[in-house]
Amino acid sequence: MKSEVLRFYSTLRQIFCVCPYCADVIRLSDCKLYQKQKPLVDWKEKVDNEIEKLEMAEERLLEKIAAAKQDARDAGKRNANKVVRKIDTIFHPLGLNCNDCKVIFHPVDFIVFKGMNNENKQDCSVKEVLFLDKNNKSGEYLQIQRSIEKAVEANSYEWLTLRVENSGQIIEEE
Repeated sequence: MKSEVLRFYSTLRQIFCVCPYCADVIRLSDCKLYQKQKPLVDWKEKVDNEIEKLEMAEERLLEKIAAAKQDARDAGKRNANKVVRKIDTIFHPLGLNCNDCKVIFHPVDFIVFKGMNNENKQDCSVKEVLFLDKNNKSGEYLQIQRSIEKAVEANSYEWLTLRVENSGQIIEEE
């Protein structure tokens, strides 16, 4: 009797069907039989093992690709910074990121929002605002710059941030 039951369940392990909901191939009976011998490996187990191996290999490959992309990005940044240092004679010697600088020319040549384009993307807040200008300005330019300097020292200014939307509409940021 025992052997007949075991044979019956062993036979059921060899009958497969397709789930109508998820389209997976499943055994009609996935009973856990306790026998002295492990049941023979059937074609579904072989396929499942191969799929698992392929998924693991794909995961390792994706990790290697991601690491290679990050290495390439880092190398590109280093090379770009080397080129920028050679070209940029104004901002890099002062330890400033040229991406933080905005050109306005009047009344000063540049405004630098130090920290705006920080390499550390979690902290891109402006730490300091610098006004950069050539030393050889005189007359009206110098008078305007001195009045800006006095206003900043006396804290008699108002900071207003305006955003230009894609539609062209200007909106005041609160």
